[in-house]
Amino acid sequence: MTLIEQLKEEYLKELQALISTYKKASERRAEEGSSDEAILETIKSNIGDIFFKLFNVSYRKACKQEESEIVELRKLAETYYDFFNKIPEPWREKMLKDKEHNMMQEYYIEQIKLETAEQVKKLFEKHFNRLCKEV
Repeated sequence: MTLIEQLKEEYLKELQALISTYKKASERRAEEGSSDEAILETIKSNIGDIFFKLFNVSYRKACKQEESEIVELRKLAETYYDFFNKIPEPWREKMLKDKEHNMMQEYYIEQIKLETAEQVKKLFEKHFNRLCKEV
């Protein structure tokens, strides 16, 4: 198995487990009657799902088996990291506006989205950095 395939398999498996954890927490909160908390867990799940799909987009863009494995691995990471910079930017902007207008519930939702994206990014970095050490 190539390093890229290993990264894809291990990272997406752990990300899917994280998404599943959020979904289960959402269901549990809903059953407990905590609908606001259930919504926040659903938001986390949706953010995880977005970045799951964006990883696959990055993989298809970068991994065409035309260059060395390490070059494609780095291209994959660069392409994926670009999404971590682009996607959350409107959330940051909205969060600042929400705070300016004292819209704290909306502010908190944007904060949750940003924190979840950062958590997903760190998960990817963990797998990517571990595999890069093997090269």
